[in-house]
Amino acid sequence: MKKISALLLLVFAFLSVQAQNTYYPQAFFDKKMAREMLSFGNSTIEGVASTKQKGQFGIKPLLGAKHYAPKGTVVMLFPVTPYFDEFYSMRRKYENKKTTVYMSEDAFKYKLEALTDDYGRFKFEKLKPGKYYLETIVNFTATGSYQEQTGRTDSYNVYGGYLYSSPIYQTFFYGYSAANRESKFVEIKEDGEIKEIKL
Repeated sequence: MKKISALLLLVFAFLSVQAQNTYYPQAFFDKKMAREMLSFGNSTIEGVASTKQKGQFGIKPLLGAKHYAPKGTVVMLFPVTPYFDEFYSMRRKYENKKTTVYMSEDAFKYKLEALTDDYGRFKFEKLKPGKYYLETIVNFTATGSYQEQTGRTDSYNVYGGYLYSSPIYQTFFYGYSAANRESKFVEIKEDGEIKEIKL
């Protein structure tokens, strides 16, 4: 019996691992190209990092409350190389709750980082013309609500006869912490250009 239990445990563990899929781009990562794209120039990308809490079906409402990135939030800037193009394409195609797409350790090293200030602002200076990808994770606290039945009310006719009963609902509010990934592609076309963006 113990052998059967141990075997079942191993099978469930195997299935659990199999349920989590991991993908990596297969394109060649050109370190020289990435290093050259991140070398000094005279351009700037600056902006504000913010997000909105997701509503029903995980969609961010257009008019929802905006949450600015807390001070010290890391904003990453990657050069858009052929390797990165494949990574991004794979992430859009495959990534979900059971599948994750990663860059190689080498590719992940070739990036710049900036920290947000008290107002969610960030800045990347001394950039060359080229295409870049910016990404950050914005942590925030939001408020949700739900309704719960707290009683019933009865209705009667003019003769005192019972007609029907209706539920009474009360709305309760609660706070929760969440995090959204925000990203954007930005292209600098001329040396010395200043790009103002909203991430």
